[in-house]
Amino acid sequence: MQTPPDDVRVGHRNAHAMLLCTVLTFAVLLAGCGAGQKLHDRRDHGMPVFDITLDLPRMPLRQQRTGVVSIIAGGDVMLGHWTGEYLERYGADYPFEFIRPLLLDADIAFANLEAPFADSGTAVEGKTFTFKVPTRHVSGLVNAGFDVLSLANNHMLDFGIDGLRQTLSALSSAGLQHAGAGLDSAAAWRPALLQTPAGTVALLAFSMTFPKEFWVTDSTGGTAYPHEPSMIRAIEQADRVADYVVVSFHWGAEKRDTPKDYQIYFAHKAIDAGADLILGHHPHVLQGLELYRGRLIAYSLGNLAFSAYSRAAVNSMLLKVVLYPGGLLYAKIHPLNVDNAEVEFQPRLAGVERHAAIISHLDTLSRALNSRDVISPAGLIFDLASGDSTTSTAGARSEASPKVGAADNK
Repeated sequence: MQTPPDDVRVGHRNAHAMLLCTVLTFAVLLAGCGAGQKLHDRRDHGMPVFDITLDLPRMPLRQQRTGVVSIIAGGDVMLGHWTGEYLERYGADYPFEFIRPLLLDADIAFANLEAPFADSGTAVEGKTFTFKVPTRHVSGLVNAGFDVLSLANNHMLDFGIDGLRQTLSALSSAGLQHAGAGLDSAAAWRPALLQTPAGTVALLAFSMTFPKEFWVTDSTGGTAYPHEPSMIRAIEQADRVADYVVVSFHWGAEKRDTPKDYQIYFAHKAIDAGADLILGHHPHVLQGLELYRGRLIAYSLGNLAFSAYSRAAVNSMLLKVVLYPGGLLYAKIHPLNVDNAEVEFQPRLAGVERHAAIISHLDTLSRALNSRDVISPAGLIFDLASGDSTTSTAGARSEASPKVGAADNK
């Protein structure tokens, strides 16, 4: 499968941007019409504390946002285990064949890379599940249209620092940007900076899942754990140079469709610090979406292309988010069938009945977070109720519990 020439892809995106300007005008007119588990103190878990100053390239400070940017976001991607047999038989492009058009129809395509790309190494001891994927299969992500990946998760060091090193090398050679893990703390905390027609988008990625041995320290490589003061400074620094800031979190409990209190707390803190969009993953199932201060929080994007047959994780989505200088312009949910007993590790758009069921389920989950309906039957999300404030029940709950959070098992 060939990636379309750059001029074709940019042409599609420029045309899309013109359409979005029209939608923006419409949305502004409508707006004018009025239209977890609580854990102990984080020190109990030996969580690293960093005085973070990001090593960002020399860039002029952001003056004023003027452009509209589109992001398509998927959840967990793990191409090892059973999927490996299909990759050997059909090639690296196989998993994304049916969703590739959606991935290409945005300025930025994002997912969480849930397994290292490594050709050698020894699995870490003491973990029930360890994964790795041959480095040659990174071409499938490139050809699918992905631009940036989160590496901050509980499997990125399944084959130790050497596995992480091989992953970083494979992604760099393929031209894929990444965030959330590195061979030292500066690299793990460094945001990916993506250039779009709308300006620079910074993406920071954090893991709030055990094992804590995978978290970067001042002497060992690993994944970035978002110690709160450091996270806030990192977002503020990124916001000073980037037009938009996206923050990705690997968090929550597996197979749980509601966010824990600490997820809500950290999501709100990130937005308060300057984040424009929050993308969550790890539970493998979908969680609700919240509108907070004109920004969108996707607490869990579910699985995207994940090598498992779990009956609890058969429905998912791709989430397209369009941001403008005031925050969220609109978002659209694209429901997916990820039941591998049916789709054989090749996610595809849901059929009519499954599509409606996924939208209905997300609407129910999201209503509990917002105290109102925020998702239309077509899967569209507009924030027309408030400007820089939130009336969500989640907001009240998280602000009332400022000491929640830390990390999750598995």
